[in-house]
Amino acid sequence: MLSAINTSIDTIVSAKQQFVKTFVPNETVAKPLNTYITAQAAFAKDVAKSSVDFFTTVGSAVAGFDAKKVFTAKK
Repeated sequence: MLSAINTSIDTIVSAKQQFVKTFVPNETVAKPLNTYITAQAAFAKDVAKSSVDFFTTVGSAVAGFDAKKVFTAKK
């Protein structure tokens, strides 16, 4: 799951970098733009990893939940 998300992020980053390469001929402007794009990608990948880890943990907890143990009346 995470690899598919990272692939999508990398695809978008490549498109943004290609856009900058094509339409921003001034290297003084292009360099900070590419740095910003790289920072965005790192942030997006961190968020994706955290989200996948969180939902994996929640899913594992739900799968192991036994309602009978919690909601049965003790005699």
